[in-house]
Amino acid sequence: MKKIALLAGGKLELRYPEDEIALQDGMVKVHVSACGICGSDLALLSGKRDVSKELYFGHEFSGVVTEVSKGSVKIEPGMRVASEVSRTCGTCWYCLNGLSEYCRSLNDAITPGGFTEYTLARSTPDYSFLSPVPDAIDDVTAALMEPTNCAYQIAMKANIKPGDNVVVYGLGAMGIIAAIILRHLGAGAIICVGRRPARQEKARQTGIFDAVVGNDEAGMAVIREICGEHGADVVIEATGTPSVLSQAMTTARYGGRVVAASVYHGTIPEFDPLPIFRRELTIVGAKGPGAFLRTDGSSAVVHMMSLMKDDLAKIIRVYDFKDALQAFEDAKSGEAIKAVIKF
Repeated sequence: MKKIALLAGGKLELRYPEDEIALQDGMVKVHVSACGICGSDLALLSGKRDVSKELYFGHEFSGVVTEVSKGSVKIEPGMRVASEVSRTCGTCWYCLNGLSEYCRSLNDAITPGGFTEYTLARSTPDYSFLSPVPDAIDDVTAALMEPTNCAYQIAMKANIKPGDNVVVYGLGAMGIIAAIILRHLGAGAIICVGRRPARQEKARQTGIFDAVVGNDEAGMAVIREICGEHGADVVIEATGTPSVLSQAMTTARYGGRVVAASVYHGTIPEFDPLPIFRRELTIVGAKGPGAFLRTDGSSAVVHMMSLMKDDLAKIIRVYDFKDALQAFEDAKSGEAIKAVIKF
């Protein structure tokens, strides 16, 4: 079995353990086809998150179901699946208050995670971390289902009206995927703000944005030219840098909306909250993944991915398992917008 092992001291090692993963009640076993590298995986690697508190490593995976337990439901052997929260209990405080993303911890949903050739994922009547994958979506693209679910949450919190202009701070996968979804939902101009010229060029090459600008006065001038002197209708902060949230607040128009879509590791020195009051801003957080269902009970995220799969392919860089350590290096450096490892 192939495994990318996260060791103490922030080191990775490729391993080939012979032991089998024992099936647990309520879980299904998945033969992993591909797994994407998330920013939270890099946070574990760098020590920004406590490895001892995590029961899994890698959660953005696709694969084929090989075994199901008697407690699992709606997933059968041979099914192509990908990770996302597709079903929650509907009766806990969080579900009853429209916060399905808090229904259950991922520590209880997957083990040992997508960076192994085989993993277990929960699929019970009251919680599932798997969705069937249609034939139209290939295994590598399907590995982006979980981050697309998180980006869908961002798009929902953006609450745009058709034609609304959107500024996205951050040229990582989350900001770009959210921008793709917002385009499909009817956004007007979408402008992305990035810090590194090399990453800006990669974003321009995708053709997804109306403009890609630097985080400087020249970039702000382009935003004003496109959105008008009062600013953007919606601003998404997806850099993970706390201080950029302050900039996002000044980029939004009066009465505008700011979506905090990052996992922050740090605070904002001398934070000035006055623009929230003076500009009557709405500031909302967006934490995914959650259960987003169509009226027929199928995943809204799977449907959205079917519409945007060609754009998603533009941001993926694929690595074979033997090159997994390089994949993590490229994810850390920003060389790869979205690194996906094939097993």
